[in-house]
Amino acid sequence: MARDYDAIIVGAGMVGALSAVLLARQGMSVALIDRHDGRYALSVPPAYDARVSAISRHSQQLLSEAGAWQRIDSTRLAAYQKMRVWDGLGQGEVDFDCAQTALPDLGHLVENNVLCQGLMDAVQDTRGVDLFLSDMVTEQQRVNGRVEVTLASDRQLSGQVLIAADGARSQMRDQFGFNMVEWDYGHHAIVTTVQVDRSHQDTAWQAFGDEGILAFLPLPSVNDEHFISIVWSVPPMEAEALMALSDEAFCQRLTYAISERFNAMCLTVPRQAIPLRQRHAKQYIQENVVLIGDAAHTIHPLAGQGANLGFGDVGDLVAILTKAFKRGEDLGSMMVLRRYQRARIIENVLMSASMETFKRVFTTTQPAIVQLRNTAMKLAQSSAFIRNKLVAHASGIK
Repeated sequence: MARDYDAIIVGAGMVGALSAVLLARQGMSVALIDRHDGRYALSVPPAYDARVSAISRHSQQLLSEAGAWQRIDSTRLAAYQKMRVWDGLGQGEVDFDCAQTALPDLGHLVENNVLCQGLMDAVQDTRGVDLFLSDMVTEQQRVNGRVEVTLASDRQLSGQVLIAADGARSQMRDQFGFNMVEWDYGHHAIVTTVQVDRSHQDTAWQAFGDEGILAFLPLPSVNDEHFISIVWSVPPMEAEALMALSDEAFCQRLTYAISERFNAMCLTVPRQAIPLRQRHAKQYIQENVVLIGDAAHTIHPLAGQGANLGFGDVGDLVAILTKAFKRGEDLGSMMVLRRYQRARIIENVLMSASMETFKRVFTTTQPAIVQLRNTAMKLAQSSAFIRNKLVAHASGIK
């Protein structure tokens, strides 16, 4: 006989785990399922993990509400107060500074595994969440207005709503037949951690130019030694060439690409090259089923908003399901789930379109477009109003 829950969440990564804690804290019963065992291997600084996320102020607030942010060792967090963006093919440059706003910082950089472990610790301390780790859904069906799943362990679960939070290659999305719009960005992202010769000044640096799109993201310093996480977005053939370089030669190219604002001294972890693909579900919902996070959408990492879009999904979905739960509504009904789709799909589509436009505009070397983008950057630099609006949007401030 199936065990009953209000919500079944498939995927216990950042988005799924946060959803589970916040829903359970509102009195809902939650089943959280993942193939992973829930234990994350944490790096030993200064060998920080290559995969990091930029966490906005709004995302931090949600993580704090779940009790996860407080569980992260402060020495693993790097707050950034400034952001500097420039065009390597021109004179355009824009500086953002939290001192010009009411914010204490513009966000934090944190390793994905550190964040996932903080969330998993919060899950394990939350009453109302049953964990099914090292397990997976093998069968699913709708029965009498509910969704039932069978796990590889032969356990059967039933829920009002199934929340698919199982990532960009979502098994649940595919098995329930959601239609997607997707294409390759024609870029690979090279990620690694680099020791540099000077302080990053609590600043996130981003360069656009003939060397691709390069983000230098601050990590905590250790014993007066300074470290940067990089995301270097380049065409596939260029990525292959960069991955083939020795560490020393790669650092030399990196120093040139960052306009020699830093000297890249050495790599502290191996490089990874990640193909970039845009995905967006045509619909986020079906009867009893809803997509969130990367299962619903993936975007180019150039603005660092992928994780924050997923957390935005969580915030809106939890708010909507909480209201429905308190009213005694069916959580899996289309009437309830349409509220979530209306709340999220326009914002996510606009962000996807913006990233595609940015990628096209900032990767071209056509003189007319280079001149246009430099003019736009100079305009933004000269207008505190424009800069503050951009900061507020990136921070998730409504």
